[in-house]
Amino acid sequence: MINLLDIAPLLLLLLYTLLGVDYGVLFFTGRSPLRRFGTPTLWMVIVLHGLYLVGLTAAWGQFPAATVAQAFSILAFAVALIYGLLERWGGDRASGFWMLCQAAAFQTLAVVLRSPVTPHHEIFESPLFGIHVFFALLGYASFAVAAGYGFLFLRLYRELKRGRFTVFYGKLPALEVLERMLVGGLTVGFIALSGGLVSGAIWLAQRRPDGWMSDPTILVTLATWTLYGTSLLLRRLGHWQGRQTAIASLAGLVIILASLVLVQLLLSSVHGTL
Repeated sequence: MINLLDIAPLLLLLLYTLLGVDYGVLFFTGRSPLRRFGTPTLWMVIVLHGLYLVGLTAAWGQFPAATVAQAFSILAFAVALIYGLLERWGGDRASGFWMLCQAAAFQTLAVVLRSPVTPHHEIFESPLFGIHVFFALLGYASFAVAAGYGFLFLRLYRELKRGRFTVFYGKLPALEVLERMLVGGLTVGFIALSGGLVSGAIWLAQRRPDGWMSDPTILVTLATWTLYGTSLLLRRLGHWQGRQTAIASLAGLVIILASLVLVQLLLSSVHGTL
């Protein structure tokens, strides 16, 4: 089983690359080499990746995020899973090339940064902490996918407004489709991050009941959760349209990056001391 797990990351990278090529040909030419088998192949890869993560968990007895490489592999899985759901929800495959490029990039980092020895951390043996990390990564990946659709939406919106409709942007789906995919990504991310916040709060309250709410990472995550929740509410009430929602998705991505980089580097936190 260990030998199979050793070659699985490289195999997954190959599969994501092949899918990216198929979706890329579809985007640029309108024809898919896999034709009607493209979407089933995507879900086959997602299932295989999920089984790989389950196998890692069983083999090491801990949630498979103890290394940077494992975290990148989870992000690749999450991006592919979210896109697969959005493809069914939005009914569009043309934009899948950009999302699968993200998954392939994350899986490439998982292969390049892979360590021959996986460290054992007590923290990752906690099922509640594993649930927290999984939902948090799933939420962040969903928001990254939503930001990707937000960027495409704003670019196409700008081209249409200026009347400079290039051939490249003409290959994108309609603004209504991009907006539907954007809102879908935000919705899945908001639900996932809610699960991550609840499970993380319960776990931290048990481990450090005093002062865990002052942790800067938690506060920034709450701010991100509030921003996306407010965006979805305003969109639902009709006060915001696609353009405002797209801008909010990009702003939320900036906050996420600040949380993952600046807060961890410049501020001491509960996350940094565990």
